[in-house]
Amino acid sequence: MRSSHDFGAGRRLIASLAIAALALGCRKSEKPAASMTAAGPAAATPAPSAEAGPSIRDTPEANRPPFSGLRAARGAAVDDRGRLWVTDFEHAAIRLFDASGGFLGGWGSRGDGPYQLKDPCGIAIHGDDVYVADTWNGRVLHFSLAGRALGKAPGDFYGPRGIAVAPDGRVWIADTGNERIVICDRDLTNPRLITKKEGSGPEDLSSPVGIATGASGRVYVADTGNRRIQVLDADGKFRTRLPFKGWGPNTEPYLAVDDEENIFASDPAGQAVVMLDKNGRELKRWTEDSAGRKFAKPTGLALDRKKGTLYVVNTDSDTIATLKLQK
Repeated sequence: MRSSHDFGAGRRLIASLAIAALALGCRKSEKPAASMTAAGPAAATPAPSAEAGPSIRDTPEANRPPFSGLRAARGAAVDDRGRLWVTDFEHAAIRLFDASGGFLGGWGSRGDGPYQLKDPCGIAIHGDDVYVADTWNGRVLHFSLAGRALGKAPGDFYGPRGIAVAPDGRVWIADTGNERIVICDRDLTNPRLITKKEGSGPEDLSSPVGIATGASGRVYVADTGNRRIQVLDADGKFRTRLPFKGWGPNTEPYLAVDDEENIFASDPAGQAVVMLDKNGRELKRWTEDSAGRKFAKPTGLALDRKKGTLYVVNTDSDTIATLKLQK
């Protein structure tokens, strides 16, 4: 992949400074204190010192507050059973919860082994496939729903943060530090680059983070540095740009798309979640969840289409919020 996207020394330095600034912004939310949930304080989940394989339960762990034990979490995804998967950034792990927040297990520890991670951000699920943007290991990993390691994407990734799966099963990766989008087959083979150059031109990208796909095959990319959503077709051709009121450099927003291709976008700095139609018109803006709790640096989004529930990851408060959407 390197030969398809050559970076000069100056370009690499600029990219390094940009992604380092984004990483610094991430680190601001990492706290030594125990996490908090709506149910009160919960003991932080310790990260094991050795490589930990998958441990997944059918029933929730008893006497544990909902969605507890997270530290500076980022991405989230819902599987076909309605379970919520979350990338636990600080604990370098994948956490699994039922729809009520009951803890069902997961895997991970800090390192670069098959079941280890380093500050994971994005996660996407399609059928039995789980894909994880293992951000600061510079790689994208493939697992089964049972946690079996199936492989990783080839290539030279630099701080990848967003990941999505199209209806045809192809995997779309926001390779943030390299300012590009990469498409892979279901098994993460045959990578193809979607890239022009870093900048503000019509088909340029600046720190792409969140990425989501619609039923039509269209792909939506949070082009954060340019404060817009780039819309691509199923073949990766740039189709249009949707301005976004928010974002900017060193922000980490994520996207979700419903069956009508309405777009949900987190706005971490604005402490909000925004709903746009497919043409970019703002339909609604939330600053609190359905229980009336204010968002605290909302980042990851996961849409349960069957139940009409949007899960929102509050990175600063180590909580998972829910929005009940009208169906």
